[in-house]
Amino acid sequence: MTAPAAPVPLPAYETLTNLQRYGLDCAFCGTELRPGTAVSLGWHRHQAAPGTRVVWAPRACRDCHTARSSR
Repeated sequence: MTAPAAPVPLPAYETLTNLQRYGLDCAFCGTELRPGTAVSLGWHRHQAAPGTRVVWAPRACRDCHTARSSR
């Protein structure tokens, strides 16, 4: 895994699977990520309900990250 990349707009938290939210699958295309093939999208907070917060750490495959960071 690489260091967190430049900010890339993420899909809405509610639309992602648990595997995508926690960096096991690409946050954009859903491809299973293997060690050394992912780009970290950093740590994010989501307020699921008043008084609760969820911390999540999505990652992307290199192809999706490249496509979205060049926009």
